[in-house]
Amino acid sequence: MRLESLNCPNCHAPLDYSPGQTLCICLYCNSTIRIHHDAPQPEATTEKEVSAADMAEIKELVLAGQMATAVHRYQQIAKCSQSEAQTAVTNLSNQISFTTLRQQQLSRGGFIFFVLVLIGLVWAVFAGLTGSAHPVLAIAVAGFALLYIALFGKGFLVSLRYLRAAKGVASVQHLTRISTSHSGNRSFHLFRIIVEVQPEAGSPFLAEMMLPVRDRSLDKLHQGTRFGVKYLPGDEDSIIFNKLLEP
Repeated sequence: MRLESLNCPNCHAPLDYSPGQTLCICLYCNSTIRIHHDAPQPEATTEKEVSAADMAEIKELVLAGQMATAVHRYQQIAKCSQSEAQTAVTNLSNQISFTTLRQQQLSRGGFIFFVLVLIGLVWAVFAGLTGSAHPVLAIAVAGFALLYIALFGKGFLVSLRYLRAAKGVASVQHLTRISTSHSGNRSFHLFRIIVEVQPEAGSPFLAEMMLPVRDRSLDKLHQGTRFGVKYLPGDEDSIIFNKLLEP
């Protein structure tokens, strides 16, 4: 959780850092950012611009669940202390986890609610311009709608993209936990899994996917777990979670 709003001095994207963290990685431009806490407000300076190849290696190690190796490699690249590298890579892992979570499709109820939010935004803009509703009400509805769209817009776009996707049943063959992230009282666990997919039509195939799992569903994921998936025709690497299956 960010204590203050702080942007990357290199690409100006928002930085995500933990309390007291002095070194972080910008997820957008791969720069190593030094955070200075000795001023009245935290300040950020570019410590080092990590090459795309080196950062791709770090991210691949994180996604493969090799956190210790990722920390050691980043420490070599950034020439920082082991504790700084540990914090920076852990924070990067959490960002990847939340990014993956937001890129999942919405549930049917979530999809319908998102459409209603869009309608609410249109109404708020119209009402504000025409004066047909109290300005405070119009601003409140528009503010809520914009916040909701910012949080779940990617999921809505993914849902639209996969509306006519091919479906199948996946069976977990191998899995490894990548990271655990916390949001309020909830935790999300990011897994990288290899599944065997039986399409509704066609021969089974093996695929690899990232799967975010909530605490309450953690005990349901193990080798042999089966669940519904979707994928884009001709692109088996586009596989995403669709729905739980009855045991």
